[in-house]
Amino acid sequence: MLLKAIFDHTKIPLLNKSLKASAVRQRVRANNIANANTKGYQRLEVRFEEDLRKALGKRNVVGSQTHARHIPVGSRRIVDLEPEVFTPDDPSDPSGVNNVDIEHEMAELAKNQLIYTAAAKFAARNFQKIKSAIKGRS
Repeated sequence: MLLKAIFDHTKIPLLNKSLKASAVRQRVRANNIANANTKGYQRLEVRFEEDLRKALGKRNVVGSQTHARHIPVGSRRIVDLEPEVFTPDDPSDPSGVNNVDIEHEMAELAKNQLIYTAAAKFAARNFQKIKSAIKGRS
């Protein structure tokens, strides 16, 4: 429990959520690409960054949820954020079979890989700093 309490006051939970969102996005993009020729398939997207910006932004109203079925008040906590897979409202049909644009998916796949790599390197640096602090080195 002590280690969890220590890590909760670092950037590690945020980086963990970011890495998880990138992994989910990678699977969704790969699924979209795999179904590029599937008649009637509707592409999927992942929503995470918008919710993260809201959670990191200023909180005007703060409240606590005393029961799981109560409506939450205020911004969501970062630890409660999860990537959300959804079907966007997109009536276009670029392939003539479904709404998957293979070039767009490939570009987004590459972009997501860069984001994942950067977050992984940043997380490794944070762990290295913690390790150095434990050893008493600067």
